[in-house]
Amino acid sequence: MSLMGKIFTLLIFFMSICFLVISVMVGASHRNWKDIASQMQADAKAAQNRVNEAKTNTDEKLKLLSAERVSRAMQLGQLESQLKRAREDFITKEAQYRKSTEISQARLAELEQVNNRIKQQDSEIEALKQNNSKLVDDVALQYSLVRTLTSQTYELKNQIELLEEKEGDIVAKLAQADRVLKANSLTPASLTSHIPPKVDGVVLRIGGDGYFAVKLGSDDGVRVDHVMDIYRQDRFIGKGTVVTTKEDLCVLKVVKDYMKDSVREGDHVTSKL
Repeated sequence: MSLMGKIFTLLIFFMSICFLVISVMVGASHRNWKDIASQMQADAKAAQNRVNEAKTNTDEKLKLLSAERVSRAMQLGQLESQLKRAREDFITKEAQYRKSTEISQARLAELEQVNNRIKQQDSEIEALKQNNSKLVDDVALQYSLVRTLTSQTYELKNQIELLEEKEGDIVAKLAQADRVLKANSLTPASLTSHIPPKVDGVVLRIGGDGYFAVKLGSDDGVRVDHVMDIYRQDRFIGKGTVVTTKEDLCVLKVVKDYMKDSVREGDHVTSKL
């Protein structure tokens, strides 16, 4: 029973005594006063006994109440101690939660960076794949070129072998021709000295008796007795024979049988035709 229940019980007990007294007083007005007094004394004595009993019960109740208060105070202290520990645990858990939150946020940031790096690596891998495909195509092209060059090399080797065979034949023919020239007291130059090289010069000066100077000389391969054609623009003028040569100058004399006009300065003398 709680404290308030015990208090209400005592109040009800005292109220019942008060109502009993009132009822006795009311009854005394209608009964014999002596009998009533005797009865009332007996009742009062009984009531006193009950009061004493009630006081005894009340003291016991108060002792129990005091003991219960002490017990409640001890329980309250224990609860306060538990509450304090719970608050400390809450503060500790809250700090751990904050630390865990910070760690989680840091890990999320790291994860985002890792995802960004993965995306960048994916793009680099894609670029490498494209580059690899290009390299494969280049290798295939180079392989094709190598095969072509290899076949060309074999062809060149065959041609070199043929040329070496021809060289041997030419050397043999040249040796034979050299023997023939020596047997006839001739030289290779004596056979080709009358053939002028392919040159083209300009008439510089006109002399008498059909002589004229041309800007061509021995450095250009011009020799005495070379016969050259004379042109004025695209018109054939005649022919001339080299009579003297220097390093960069020679003198020619016209061949009268071929002349169609007189030679002038600026005409072209050539052997290229």
